Amino acid sequence: MPVNAWGYPLIYPTKSGGFVYEQSDDITKDQYFNGEGHVTNSSGGQWTMSTSGPDAVQIAKNSTTADAIGGCNMSFQQCVDRGYEYKADDPRDIMLMFAVKFVDSGSDNGFAVEGPTSSHSSSGCCSGNCYKVDIQYRPSQPVFRFRKEMFHVDNTDDPNTGNFTHPTFNFQLLGHSTYVAFAYVRYNKANGALSGHNTTDSVVLEFWGNVHPDTSPLDWFLIKRTEDRGGWGNSGDQCDGDKDQISTWAGQKFRLKSNDTSGEFQFKNLSLREIDPNGNFDDNPDTPPPPDQPPDPTTVQGQFKLQWNVNTIGASSCQGAGTGGGGGNTVFWLLSPSHGKELSDSSTFQNRTRIGELLKSSSSLLYNKITKQIDVPLMKVGTPTTPDIHCKIWNSSGTVVYDSPTTIDPTTLTTSFPADPDSWSTFDFSANTHALVVGDYIGVEWTGTSSTSYVMAAYDDDASSNTIAVYANYESGTLDEKPSRDFCARMWQ
Repeated sequence: MPVNAWGYPLIYPTKSGGFVYEQSDDITKDQYFNGEGHVTNSSGGQWTMSTSGPDAVQIAKNSTTADAIGGCNMSFQQCVDRGYEYKADDPRDIMLMFAVKFVDSGSDNGFAVEGPTSSHSSSGCCSGNCYKVDIQYRPSQPVFRFRKEMFHVDNTDDPNTGNFTHPTFNFQLLGHSTYVAFAYVRYNKANGALSGHNTTDSVVLEFWGNVHPDTSPLDWFLIKRTEDRGGWGNSGDQCDGDKDQISTWAGQKFRLKSNDTSGEFQFKNLSLREIDPNGNFDDNPDTPPPPDQPPDPTTVQGQFKLQWNVNTIGASSCQGAGTGGGGGNTVFWLLSPSHGKELSDSSTFQNRTRIGELLKSSSSLLYNKITKQIDVPLMKVGTPTTPDIHCKIWNSSGTVVYDSPTTIDPTTLTTSFPADPDSWSTFDFSANTHALVVGDYIGVEWTGTSSTSYVMAAYDDDASSNTIAVYANYESGTLDEKPSRDFCARMWQ
């Protein structure tokens, strides 16, 4: 997977021709950053934000000081119609990443990453509309929450996720001696809004973290994801919009903000990128080496996908066999885990109980194959107990064709995806006689109902299969297909 200037994974591909900002060693001189007098620069790209509450710094493509069209009287309906609040090329779908140390604090007023947004200059200011994620750094275990500021000041917590924690962040942020890192992701999802709104799009928010960015810059994990489909907030009609306005438009700027009366926060490695959430890293492949300089056959860099028989002779001594009772000689790889997806029959996660791969064409190299074993990367969040996790094949009508006799007790899972595929959860398919056909869906299922203790499976970005085989979520009784993704698994035939 591609990385940024500090070795952090991009997670989502950069939008073609999109805006990319990565801070310089002296952030106070950066064109796209405005410290508003709260920032002092240190060596090596480190900088300090001091607050006397409320204070914020700004990152913006077009202007850090200009206001939205209409200013505090900005019309939500007009923003929906034209798609932006200041300029047509303002960022909308973005990832904002940074490393931070919360050094000192005078009050328990937290820290927020927010945007897109514009002026927050006065009470009732509609241009203050924004999504945000709030970080409470004073508790012994940090508390997070997604919020929507419908206008300045009218904040409402996300009704689906509320306050949340993550087991990996099991220490107090305030006074922690080393940097931690966060990423704020915001993008539109086509046709995701509930009916009766002035937009058909929903807005997805994701919050990612890394507790050891200096020593493990690739070790990022999803803390929480939510989706605004409607029903969040009740005052948007004061700004010429729906009462629960879904804020789908591009905006002028993004902010790091705190109300702390005497906060001192040290930062580095700040970046803002426009992303293509449905894109594929393969759209920008690395330049191949010249023919007379073949790559070293023992070294592989980055992500790759094998979705075909890697051995044309099944008895190859290099090939090995399945280990979970299913055996088999041919291996199909479906990527490695880089994104986690929650499994829980809870509205917080769209009542998602299954994740898997859906065959779309007889051209798929999984077509007409009889699976004998599947290894799947799984992890847990919180303390899920029952029921056990199943791995199944469903046909195009949703009927179970095969249910592996192997089930996984969620209490036995670790709190991160195992890096070694040999440590993935293994499901025995040795008694399976069904050859996969178009419309079949193969994947894992967990039907617990908790929004705080649940199971996570993995996917990765890869659109090369596209209509041949696609990743799909089973949400609220239907399959939600994602042509730019693939289910992470190792399948033995």
